Amino acid sequence: MRGFSVLICAIAALMHGALAAPLTIDQAVNPLSTYSLSLSPDGKHIVAIGNNGTNTGLLLYDTETLTPRLVFEGRRVTEGYWSFHKTPIAVTWVDNDLLAVDYGIEAESVLLDGKKVADIGQAVIGKAELGSPHSPNLLVYTDREDGDIGLVNARTGAMKKFSYPRGKAIKWAFDKQGELRAVTLVNSAFWNDVSKVSNWYKRSAAAEWEKLAEFAISEDYWVPLFVPDAPDTLVISSRSGRDTYAIFSYDTKHHVIGEMMAGHPTQDILEVNGIDQTSFDQVSTRGLKPQQVWFNSAWHAVQQAIDQALPLRFNEITGNPKGMVLVHSSSDIDPGLWYLADMSTGQMRLVTATRPKLADADMRPMETLTYDAADGLKIPAFLTRPAGKPGRTPLVVLIHGGPMARDYWGWNAEVQILAAHGYAVFQPQFRGSAGFGRRFQEAGFGQWGLAMQDDITAGVEYLIKQGIADPKRICIAGASYGGYAALWGLIKTPDLYRCGVSFAGVSDIEYMFHDSSDRTGNKVTRELMLTHIGDARLNKEQFDQVSPLKHAGRIKAPVLLMHGEDDVRVPIAHGIKMKKALEAQQKNVQWLTFEEEGHGLYYVRNEITYYNTLLEFLDKYMGVPGAQPSP
Repeated sequence: MRGFSVLICAIAALMHGALAAPLTIDQAVNPLSTYSLSLSPDGKHIVAIGNNGTNTGLLLYDTETLTPRLVFEGRRVTEGYWSFHKTPIAVTWVDNDLLAVDYGIEAESVLLDGKKVADIGQAVIGKAELGSPHSPNLLVYTDREDGDIGLVNARTGAMKKFSYPRGKAIKWAFDKQGELRAVTLVNSAFWNDVSKVSNWYKRSAAAEWEKLAEFAISEDYWVPLFVPDAPDTLVISSRSGRDTYAIFSYDTKHHVIGEMMAGHPTQDILEVNGIDQTSFDQVSTRGLKPQQVWFNSAWHAVQQAIDQALPLRFNEITGNPKGMVLVHSSSDIDPGLWYLADMSTGQMRLVTATRPKLADADMRPMETLTYDAADGLKIPAFLTRPAGKPGRTPLVVLIHGGPMARDYWGWNAEVQILAAHGYAVFQPQFRGSAGFGRRFQEAGFGQWGLAMQDDITAGVEYLIKQGIADPKRICIAGASYGGYAALWGLIKTPDLYRCGVSFAGVSDIEYMFHDSSDRTGNKVTRELMLTHIGDARLNKEQFDQVSPLKHAGRIKAPVLLMHGEDDVRVPIAHGIKMKKALEAQQKNVQWLTFEEEGHGLYYVRNEITYYNTLLEFLDKYMGVPGAQPSP
């Protein structure tokens, strides 16, 4: 408990405020934090996960006093043949007096004093019965790797495993009573990489399963969201016949998609809340900025009031629109503050900050923009500028991984550290990035090193023409696919960049199809790679033409290569091969590896080393004096 007093004191200090100063590395990576707050059904308690800098625990607030107390502190445990550090990673309210806590490899229900009640599976998915806040029934994983799910009574531990046709469940839908009535399954052929996705449905809890539709794994398939009371009807998510995901009704009798219930022409509907047999309360989207729309009039009024009180922020609300409402308010310059609003009195109180050590740090706003690619395609992007006078600025082009992923508007540690040290940060969402519609995403298929890279180049050239970027001081950096793009940018446009940084980057595309990664042992992933990237068996030269390893001699700029030694997504062999190729060509290459790290950085000590190395490298070759390195 003594260690967690550090966290509680930091929260108290936050309330007094401080003058803003440039962000330091120590502040940005400090794990002291409070997150995953949720309000009890009766509004009397808030549960949270807290990290005191060295350990993670479960905190409980009384909403009268907002004073936190420690319920559970992470500890080393041995259970059977397993020994692991047992710390909470997620928590769900079962009832006013009962919590479901997920520890990563197991889950259990606990009382508000931390006393264990029952084992409840490997991981909690959520409440099973909509509209029944006091039901003890939870949907859980019984085998997360195989996708097996079950229904558990959190008070007794009694488990009911669901049965459905053969396959790995990737999506499911229930009726109001918590009965599994629809499921999406994946099955892969034994001898070759051919995977099918199928949707199944039961007309009642006692009925037999019937197949509604089947798709190739690379096709756009719909998934069920909810089984309403209306007969022969599902609520599904689909983008069939349109560019973005929307919410539709589905006729299970005739196997056809029906009326669209909610949709946006340019943004995916990503989240649906409060759904019932005829409508839903709220939907969320994430284009260049997150948005949420309330269909429930009471919640809409609450949202308007909160947004007026906390402008220019993304305010997520839960609770009772006529009673206690928990607010998570975040922005591009703040990872988040938590407030408790009493809608009966209009009073709103600060509960805690997500990252209290950032309270006295100056943050830079994240701008949104679009620019034209070489073929006229509109490319969305983010730009964060350092403090100081406007004008041409040294620029870091920061490329996201995936590549079927994306960046988001919001607080980002790496972006803020770079901006605090005098660099503008450009994050282009090149074609192939997810979340901007099917046409945009599919425009990136087969375009590694080609149009995808040209989109990045067009963005850099746009910033130069706009007088934002200093053309003599531009560095390209990224991790995973972003590391590949950084290396290929140094090769394809060698005169555009002063330096390049690749963390866990792919160096040889053809080798990626048979390296020792977790992708090559997964049939579904292998098949999707063939669709999204191409087939090296048909044309190996096609990949050699855009693989950095094959063209190391064309690189002119200094290169910083970094890799986790235990990376199973992009094995360190990719980095080693690239390092040796650059050294063989007598290129300027700096090499750094991280022990006990995989496809990212987990340990704070390694994050500090990463950022200090990155900034020293950038300052050396871009001529920007950085702050003093962290100890």
